[in-house]
Amino acid sequence: MTRSLALTAACLMFAATASLAHDGGRFDPPACGPGQLQVMLLGSFHMANPGMDAVNMETDDMLSARRQAEIADLIERLARFAPDKVLLEAPYGTTRAQERYAKYLHGDYELSRNEIDQIGYRLARRLDHQAVYPVDYPMFQDSTAMEFYQAYHPESKNDGDAIRAGWETASAADSERQKSGTIAEYLAHLNSVDWWAFDLDSRYALQTSMRHAQYDQYAGADLLTSWYKRNLRIITNIHRSTGDDDERVLLLMGAGHNRILWDLIDTSPLLCRVDPRPLLID
Repeated sequence: MTRSLALTAACLMFAATASLAHDGGRFDPPACGPGQLQVMLLGSFHMANPGMDAVNMETDDMLSARRQAEIADLIERLARFAPDKVLLEAPYGTTRAQERYAKYLHGDYELSRNEIDQIGYRLARRLDHQAVYPVDYPMFQDSTAMEFYQAYHPESKNDGDAIRAGWETASAADSERQKSGTIAEYLAHLNSVDWWAFDLDSRYALQTSMRHAQYDQYAGADLLTSWYKRNLRIITNIHRSTGDDDERVLLLMGAGHNRILWDLIDTSPLLCRVDPRPLLID
């Protein structure tokens, strides 16, 4: 199938399922295979704007009256999926996220602007969940090998400048889209094929870095390996955090993870990816 035909098929499938989102009651996506865990991957932006990405967009104040009303609407939309568990972009095996959530349930924790709080905690409480489940495995790339390569190939630094310029242009456009629309509308964009195309360009940029090698220093390949390794470990942690009684989960991650996690979920015989957009678009 050509890429254009694949995109057409995806659009037709979305149109067919979108009508299911607002007919009242629980949202049931197209049937998955027997025994597969339904995973609704909700790619989000970093609502608190912590400045931890390579390029960071500007965000509105998520605690403003306007945004709080929109988030309340978002939670009601997502609640229709009725996930058995809410999985978060927080380090697997740590207790901090659960401790904060427990305090929130007892009225002893004031929600921050972070999407874990505003979406993850609020959705879990809306569903009467007593626990949340961190599944991330943060990995920070060692820049030593890349610096070693660039010392021998100074011209390679221009690659990073060009890539960053493209990201910054796209980020500025996304900032304007986020400010002008609702939270649900912007999340629908982040989880769409259109944003996937931009993110795919980012992955291609990482692929080009694989030529960066000097002697036994595989700078580019190691950089890309770390990104794949992190997402593969996230998939492993999904399995570690769920059991036979779980039928469906919501996975809240930064949207930059979408493309690779889509691939990993779609090719897993044990998982079934559920598109969140029917719940996000009226």
